[in-house]
Amino acid sequence: MLVTFNGIVLKSDDYSNSDKILTVFSKEEGKIPVMHKRAKQIKKSSNTVSQMFSVSEFVCFKGTNFYIHNSSSVLKSYMGIQNSIQKLAAASYLAQMLNYSYENYQKDERAYNLILYCMNKIDKADNDTSIKYIALYQMKLLAITGYAPVLDSCAVCGEKNTLCSFDYQTGGVLCENCSIDKNKYDYFSHEDLNILTYLLNIPLNKEILEKINLNNIINLIKLLHCCLNDKIEKHISTYDFLISVL
Repeated sequence: MLVTFNGIVLKSDDYSNSDKILTVFSKEEGKIPVMHKRAKQIKKSSNTVSQMFSVSEFVCFKGTNFYIHNSSSVLKSYMGIQNSIQKLAAASYLAQMLNYSYENYQKDERAYNLILYCMNKIDKADNDTSIKYIALYQMKLLAITGYAPVLDSCAVCGEKNTLCSFDYQTGGVLCENCSIDKNKYDYFSHEDLNILTYLLNIPLNKEILEKINLNNIINLIKLLHCCLNDKIEKHISTYDFLISVL
């Protein structure tokens, strides 16, 4: 049976001397493996459909283990990302986080819309602003996968005052009393709490990130990565590269 869907390439692996396996996250089909036969034999100028982060319309046969590529047309390629090492590191991290957050054939239209939105912003923004969209993406991904951190009260006892630290294993902020016995994140200020609350609650396309302090954002990228990594329980190889170029 032929199916048509739009999707973004999260991963591209060599399968044989001529074929590739693409990990595609689509609006209609969710996360799916696509067998692209003879992909490596196609001229590079015509092969952008198999390149990382390209968004394409795919027409595929549904196979037993893979979707089998029949035809495709590129809808969007991110030249701004491809031409910046910092943006490339950011996009690679976003793609790997999404790949590890969902199983094959698991659908979530919110996740598809989120990564396309943040990829578009990173592609067009200046380098400093593009970094801030990493933190927005991390927070929104935590929220849509059911792991939004508790930010308005202590995640252990419910106390709303004296909030002073963050514990990623508990999944939220802690009060002074509960901070004593927990593996709290060392660098967490009241300003950090305000930024996290903003990132969690602001609707996409309503955010204004330019005025947020970049040093705070980099600290929060590290904190939110701890939250995501604790839930995913897989080694995120793109993270070290990301941090090295920030």
